[in-house]
Amino acid sequence: MKKLNLLMSFLTLSLLGLTGCSKEEGFVNPGDYLGGGGSGEVASNASDVTSDIKDEISASWFDNLSDVTSDDNAINVTPTSDVYEITQTGDEFAYRFSGSYGGILLNNTTASLVHLIFDNVTITNDSDIAITESDCDIDAIVITLIGNNSITSTASGKNAIHLKSKLAFNGTGLLSVASSGKNAIKCSKEVAVTNCKLELTAANHAISVLSFIATDCNIKVLDSGKDGINAECNDKTTTFTTESGYVYLKNVNYTCNTSGDGIQADTVIYINGGTYNIKTNGVFVTKDMMAEYDLTTDDFRYIKNGNEYQKVASDYFGRNTTMYALAQGCKGIKVGEIEYPDPNDDSKEIAVTNGDYSIIIDGGTFTIDSTDDAIHANSGNLSINGGTFTITTLDDALTSDKLTKITSGTINILKSYEGIEGGYVEISGGDINLVSQDDGINAASDDNSVTEHIIISGGKVCVDASGDGIDSNGTILISGGEVYVAGPTANMDCSIDSDKGTVVNGGYLFAVGSLGMVETPASNSSQYVVSFALNKTIAAGTNISLTDKDGNAIFSFKTPKQCQSVIISCPELTLGNKYQIYGGDSSLCEFTISQIITTVGSSGGIGNPGGGPGGPGGFGPGGR
Repeated sequence: MKKLNLLMSFLTLSLLGLTGCSKEEGFVNPGDYLGGGGSGEVASNASDVTSDIKDEISASWFDNLSDVTSDDNAINVTPTSDVYEITQTGDEFAYRFSGSYGGILLNNTTASLVHLIFDNVTITNDSDIAITESDCDIDAIVITLIGNNSITSTASGKNAIHLKSKLAFNGTGLLSVASSGKNAIKCSKEVAVTNCKLELTAANHAISVLSFIATDCNIKVLDSGKDGINAECNDKTTTFTTESGYVYLKNVNYTCNTSGDGIQADTVIYINGGTYNIKTNGVFVTKDMMAEYDLTTDDFRYIKNGNEYQKVASDYFGRNTTMYALAQGCKGIKVGEIEYPDPNDDSKEIAVTNGDYSIIIDGGTFTIDSTDDAIHANSGNLSINGGTFTITTLDDALTSDKLTKITSGTINILKSYEGIEGGYVEISGGDINLVSQDDGINAASDDNSVTEHIIISGGKVCVDASGDGIDSNGTILISGGEVYVAGPTANMDCSIDSDKGTVVNGGYLFAVGSLGMVETPASNSSQYVVSFALNKTIAAGTNISLTDKDGNAIFSFKTPKQCQSVIISCPELTLGNKYQIYGGDSSLCEFTISQIITTVGSSGGIGNPGGGPGGPGGFGPGGR
């Protein structure tokens, strides 16, 4: 017989109680509202956004400018400590700069294209913006980089580069941009970067633009007081659009150290290929600074444990202790809804909410260490279709207000408050390992139009949660893949928790946890499930095995976590056949599958952990 070794490594837990429950009353089958087992309208919307943004970017203005890198007719500009003014008008013209300058001003210039060639340039302005324009009508400005170039403004409240025309950077050189007073690069329209290298330092945003496109380039944000990349729609935008407020990154090497968001866009973020190393550094404040930072009582969700800050539940019982809040958002990658002034009340803002707001990741290597959420789609969808992720965060790792969908990729969440969250969570592929302080995977929403669900139909999912392992305010459907859950130590939580029921129709499931709130899957599952309970703890380090009547191991795992409840489901379980569960060398129970849900238990303890059928086990989930 084929042997199945599932090797689990978890933290130690202390569990009490023996009784469990199966939430079948009021159960809603996920298929009833998913359009024949699909992910319904929400998933379709996410797919449409992916298509729209790719089509619009691929046909954008940038495609015509990326190859504009040389011009034999360029005017050579003599170095000067003064600001050099460009007042030429015409269709297209070019200037070549080499050496040191006090600034560049485009003044009363009309053109379809202004091409600036920087060949080992140093531009420093201590009293104003280093590069800017005044009273111009320019369609686009292209800056080609050769060698090492730097632009610096040390003036108070001034950007280093501030332009109102479309702006593109290309070439093979390096440009260092620094502003000690405001943004490094500020542009009222789209900005694009290809091939070259940018290094940015800013008191405010490193890049602040209408929309941002980058391909095959290197961008390093050495330090920024606010966002590394910030793309915002203009103030007149009051509906969702894919024409502005987006960030598009393809094969970009992006490093960011910031006190704000690593990447922030109003509407859509699309990423495919490249490497992304994002570190956000949140500043925590106490309630006496609430007004200064425009905070509310609900923002104070952190306590200090030694030198570490820790997020706590909204109903945290220790409210008499000093509570902290983040002074500003500092997420790794974030899309947020557009806000605009309320025409009836200037003191208020109206938020545009739309399910099309999306973060779409098709590939890349991501290392995110964030104080706030690591990847957050606000009012919209998060779609991960590939890539490698290593995430450490004090808040949620992957979260969206609508659909969080994972079809592929390797995701390692080393630390989080909640691991994967959304109104809907759908996992059809990938290799996911997560550790969470609260729920591991959570489907929850404040939107009454959302009927929450979690669907796992493929991939390998390993959850180590101190709260509920998998928790849905609606339903849970497991129809494929491999799911391993190390549940909580507290009896108020459990390894699998759903308000309207859990159905197991396929795949491999192993869940260990406490007994106080144990929930077994519903009897309208189509795959056999075994729920095993013990009124004494299974010792940490015990190798637990499911065997057939001949002693052949079907399922085995080693748990360094104490546990009393184990839920197992796999295709090998067959009606009418006998099976045993071993703890080390000791047989814990023998049972026969007589119905969809088989519940078995024992009053004995386990000694001599390790060994037994299935071998010595291992550390961490194994393969079949």
